[in-house]
Amino acid sequence: MEYIYKVLESDMELLAAALSEVQVSVVLKDGTEELLEPGGQIRAYTAKSVRIRGLSYCRDLHEFRIHTSEPI
Repeated sequence: MEYIYKVLESDMELLAAALSEVQVSVVLKDGTEELLEPGGQIRAYTAKSVRIRGLSYCRDLHEFRIHTSEPI
């Protein structure tokens, strides 16, 4: 199954996702596509981290995704 997703990179995109309370997935940026957080709402973010479900993820090491459609 393939999903279409949008990677949240800018502060504006993270703010919009937080205000919209959409489910955000967290994946390692190292190329392994290892899913660390299957879906949670952004509770806070800074220039260095994003907090989802009480855990903080480093923005330099992780990719934050929202799914934009159903599986293909």
